[in-house]
Amino acid sequence: MSIRCYKPHRRPLAIGFDLDDTLYDNLPVLRQAEQKLQQYLNQHYPKTKQYSLNDWLKIRNDVVAAQPSLSHDVTLSRLAALEQGLLQLGYCAIDAKQGSKAALTEFLHWRNQVIISNETAEVLRQLAQKCRLFIITNGNADVTQLGINELIEFSLSASTQLAMKPASDLFQLAERKLQLTGTDILYVGDHPVSDVVGASNAGWQSCWFNPNQKTLQHIKKPLQLPTFEIDQLKELLVLFD
Repeated sequence: MSIRCYKPHRRPLAIGFDLDDTLYDNLPVLRQAEQKLQQYLNQHYPKTKQYSLNDWLKIRNDVVAAQPSLSHDVTLSRLAALEQGLLQLGYCAIDAKQGSKAALTEFLHWRNQVIISNETAEVLRQLAQKCRLFIITNGNADVTQLGINELIEFSLSASTQLAMKPASDLFQLAERKLQLTGTDILYVGDHPVSDVVGASNAGWQSCWFNPNQKTLQHIKKPLQLPTFEIDQLKELLVLFD
């Protein structure tokens, strides 16, 4: 499928990318990281064998409910949940704090075992010769470990100080770093709310990356049409023909 346009578009001076499920398939990465985390906990803190993934999810939801700012930081919320879970299982405060940090380190190691395909890397290399590239992500993948760091001007992640997309925080910070505004910036992502609505509300051009050709709908929020839609990242190169 070629670019499907919904709004007028122009050649951008900078292109921002989401990471998870845009530059790579994130589901198998997270599944492996969760499995390795559980194995680590079971080995070093045997009481955790009684907890399932859903139990850890409930603890994390409880922690975020008690500290809402953690909802914007997936790393700190996981750390807090790990510590709380160990405390609930009867481990002392020192062991819970040390154990949560060590377990988080294990998780982040596997969470960053990401392979960006040669095709995607080549598209980024070609785009980097034509405009400025940057990253905005709600997640905690480390761009320095993905093998594309030299192509990216900067990477921004949501945190307790920077609200997750589609909030404006990350988009506004990117504008200040780029010293650009509006339709000079294009943002590319797979999520119809976080990415498309977030970028559109910022006044940017938005590109919905839709490799599985899904219908533009979401159960939580009303949607906005992107500037255009693609199912292959290489279609972005057409913007510079």
